[in-house]
Amino acid sequence: MTDMPSNPYEAPKADVNAQPIQPGASGSIEDALAGRYDFDIGEVMREAWALTRGMKASFWGAAAIVYAIMIVGALLGTALASKSIALQIAVNVIMGAVNFVFGVGIVMMGVRRAAGLPISFATAFSLFDRAATAFTAGLLVALMTYLGLVLLILPGIYLAMAYVMTMPLIGDRNLSAWQAMETSRKAVTKRWFQFFGLFFVVGLGICVSILPLGIGLVWTVPWAVNVMGVVYRRTFGVVQTS
Repeated sequence: MTDMPSNPYEAPKADVNAQPIQPGASGSIEDALAGRYDFDIGEVMREAWALTRGMKASFWGAAAIVYAIMIVGALLGTALASKSIALQIAVNVIMGAVNFVFGVGIVMMGVRRAAGLPISFATAFSLFDRAATAFTAGLLVALMTYLGLVLLILPGIYLAMAYVMTMPLIGDRNLSAWQAMETSRKAVTKRWFQFFGLFFVVGLGICVSILPLGIGLVWTVPWAVNVMGVVYRRTFGVVQTS
């Protein structure tokens, strides 16, 4: 396993598909639902960092388009909903669903990378046949999370983390919206605090990387996507083989 370099902003140099990647520990849905899985936060982050070497061009070529669409949609939604709190919530829910549609492909770049499979610019746009499923899941996740936040706050925080594996389950397993949500919730609940700790640290890393003019995001954003891929593989396994 490759250790994280002392300089976190050192540019990865290897070609993304030049050498075969040997994936680490892998789980299964059956084991995940039974709680028969575990992961070390530090190991997941180090493995994900090693996987960022050589993938920036493929990742950012696709991510720049996807994130631009998300940002424009968010700005338009904010402008439309500026005069009504209820309308703003409705727009946020809809935008969350739209982001799911585009987010599945980006997340699958991390999943495939973690499984030792090749990725390319096209990977991010190869799953639009599941757009309806992703939109439905995004809509339900946003609605239930908002409802949880409005009621007692803590249920919303719980659900936001419990549903974190919904996108890769749709992308990799082609589950229905509700199946993906419930599979994620039941499995993540077994190790909820570990997932929370992992993504809390990743979030802090991204926040810190913004400080030097946002330059660090060039490395930390694909790293975060790889973290998602690695923890998904360790929890559920990856069924894609090519």
